Amino acid sequence: MAKPTAAWGIDIGQCALKALRLEIVDGVATATAFDYIEHPKILSQPDADPDALTREALDKFLSRNQLKNDIIGIGIPGQSGLARFVKLPPVEESKISDIVKFEAKQQIPFPLEEVVWDFQKISGGEVIGGFAMETEVGLFAMKREVISKYMGQYNAAGIECHVVQMAPLALTNFATYELLKKGGNPLAIDPEAPVPEDDTPRGKKRCAVVLDVGTDSSNLIITDAGKIIWQRPLPLGGNHFTRALTKEMKLTFAKAEHLKRNAAKSPDLAQILKGLRPVLTDFVGEVQRSLGYFTNTHRDAHVAYMVGLGSAFKLPGLQKYMSEKLSLDVRKPNKIERLSGDAVLKDPVFAENLLTFPVAYGLALQGLNQLSDVKDFGRINTNLLPTEIRTERLIRAKKPYAAAAAACLLLGTGAMAFGYGVQYNAVSDPSIKREAEKAKSIVDAAVKQTNEKNTGEKAIDDSQTDVKAIIRGNPNRLDVIRLHEVISAALPRAGEDGNLFDKADGTLRTPFWSSDEGRRALTAAKLRVKQGVPIDRAGEEDLSSNLAQVNIELIHTRYTDNLKSFYEKADAATWANFRRAIAEKMPEAEREKDENEPKAWKPKLAEGGGWVVEVRGYTNHSDGTKFIENALLGNFRDADLYATQTKGEKVGKYLTGVTDPITGRVSHVSLLYIKQIENPKSKDLLYIGPGKKFIDTFFDSTASAATSTDGGNTTQYGGGGSNPAPEGGPAGPGAMATSSAGSWVPLGGTAAGGAGSMPGSESGSGGATSSMEDYSKGSGGSPGPGAAEMPMMIPMGPMGPMGAVPVEPVKPAKPKFRYEFVICFAWRDVEGQTVPQAGTAGATATMPESGGK
Repeated sequence: MAKPTAAWGIDIGQCALKALRLEIVDGVATATAFDYIEHPKILSQPDADPDALTREALDKFLSRNQLKNDIIGIGIPGQSGLARFVKLPPVEESKISDIVKFEAKQQIPFPLEEVVWDFQKISGGEVIGGFAMETEVGLFAMKREVISKYMGQYNAAGIECHVVQMAPLALTNFATYELLKKGGNPLAIDPEAPVPEDDTPRGKKRCAVVLDVGTDSSNLIITDAGKIIWQRPLPLGGNHFTRALTKEMKLTFAKAEHLKRNAAKSPDLAQILKGLRPVLTDFVGEVQRSLGYFTNTHRDAHVAYMVGLGSAFKLPGLQKYMSEKLSLDVRKPNKIERLSGDAVLKDPVFAENLLTFPVAYGLALQGLNQLSDVKDFGRINTNLLPTEIRTERLIRAKKPYAAAAAACLLLGTGAMAFGYGVQYNAVSDPSIKREAEKAKSIVDAAVKQTNEKNTGEKAIDDSQTDVKAIIRGNPNRLDVIRLHEVISAALPRAGEDGNLFDKADGTLRTPFWSSDEGRRALTAAKLRVKQGVPIDRAGEEDLSSNLAQVNIELIHTRYTDNLKSFYEKADAATWANFRRAIAEKMPEAEREKDENEPKAWKPKLAEGGGWVVEVRGYTNHSDGTKFIENALLGNFRDADLYATQTKGEKVGKYLTGVTDPITGRVSHVSLLYIKQIENPKSKDLLYIGPGKKFIDTFFDSTASAATSTDGGNTTQYGGGGSNPAPEGGPAGPGAMATSSAGSWVPLGGTAAGGAGSMPGSESGSGGATSSMEDYSKGSGGSPGPGAAEMPMMIPMGPMGPMGAVPVEPVKPAKPKFRYEFVICFAWRDVEGQTVPQAGTAGATATMPESGGK
């Protein structure tokens, strides 16, 4: 198929067919042909056959013009289509089409399969960081049945259309190129033409208004040749003027139409204008309302002037009348300024009907965009030609090449067949077959040996897997021992030889034990550990509220692939239940500001997995919360210090080349939970018993691990509901479950509060205490709250008639408190260490749980 060299724009109106042919000559758009074929009757007249009249006009057009391989663009009335202008959100440039398709589903009031739609970027689209910003697109659509109807007229005449466009958008191309002098080759602008005075206010965009008065309706177009493209159909046209004359002057429609067209030569001009006045008033009112709406919605636009188009503007006085009523400069073009081709432009028929050619002009300009590297002859380049038609034409265009390729392939195949025949005769010797069979037997033997080898390797792999399963966890056996060792070293120890001293950052820890009461409590605790509590001293003063000591009840560990997710959930639950951020006391390197809560901090973690270690315990110290935050959490944050001080670098000393699993691994020490209990019962752990869940609630629901339970009474910390308070104590946080007193049996087989409790132990669980190493020296037991929590011996008075008279016991001077707490910290994997997995991939794993050690 020859390459097209020209573009036709064809506009079939109610009164006539208008066609204009443009070529690019020396880079300038040039008119090389035109045609104007008036219908015998107006297509909308009651006695007219629109289809027959249209076919007649097209046949006459083809008989007078050679289309050859020219591009054909046709116009369809604007009221048959839909136009929307949409501003897109920031989006990747490659995904603009996907976003526009989504917008099309929202904006077009029909299923997309029932319409033909296209879009074009109107403005914006600056790409920043791979994203297109402030992109505005024009979205245009029309129902398939409407397009099929109009294209059917051209197909019946044998005309193949390449561009289908709405008439208002073709007018936009005309206004941009011809009126506003934008686009195309700058040489097309006459340098000697006078430059119009620009009265556009500063900061506003100069716009041109095009009013094309048609037969049954009109089109109002406003554009600045750039971002602004605004159009509105008006329900009034030339036929409304004709009908007004039929009513006023009692004429037939045909006679009134003839009188309207020749009004300038009629002696009854005054009566004609009088009959047209009501319609003119309505018409001007519609235009005024449209302009008013536009100026209110486009504050940055300045309407400079209006250009009137259509045969109706031949009416004498119409231009002046509209100019006065609209207070706007109304112009009527007398010639085409940006086209070359005098043979067309100076033709009397073209000049006489100049006002009817703008739509055909705009369609031809869009066709020129497909013929040149200069793609801005037409401002709008969308095409409503159905996709299936484009595909069919593409395939048809390639058919000649496909036939030639098939012929070449057939010829080549014949030559190849002849060559293969010669080769086949050369290789069909019987000796070749015998050697092939021998080779096959050798290959079969090799395959058999390979299978035997693979079977043996699989057996070896299975054996290795079984051995690894037996010794699973062996490489990590040092970790738990070392963890407990460092935890014991980091527990608060009062006294001059302890680890509670003021820190360089201003944190005060000495006052927790250095007062007179604190020193007395420490001396009494050491004495009780060494000598026990004789029965005659059971009623001594309880000094546990001044004793700087914590009791550890449970150590629980779990592994997660995502420490960051765990801490986000833990922080959210703690803030929701207690309005306290767990990162408040963390070092600067381990926390960051929380954007959602400007006054709060949140943990800062890199991606990756690790262990989460949960430590539960209690203290009777009167300043329990500050004591836990400053002393206990502070020591855990110094885990590296205690790791190096424990027995003098014992890991590196005794296991040469082995990395200490603690040093540099402990971080993000957090207080998850602390609760004050007034006058607690010694055997009841109200909130921190092993049946309660704390860190377990912050793991994924699919994770599996060995967790402590308490008779099935386990609910989630941080849940949505609330549970009844345990007997004798306040309600717990959120949905924390309670458990029956005495239901927990710690290691060693002694129930809480039962026989076998260590002297002075509050829970009787055998829990580790913070001063065990200094106080007991291996004697066992922890000082705990002391005798105040044990049954008191009541001294008896002298015997009376009814027996011994009991002496009134001395009541406590003030209530005692116990603070139950839960802390946790992160323990990152040692590099190269294999983490034991429980169950399927992605599940969590647990280390041996400690309780009552």
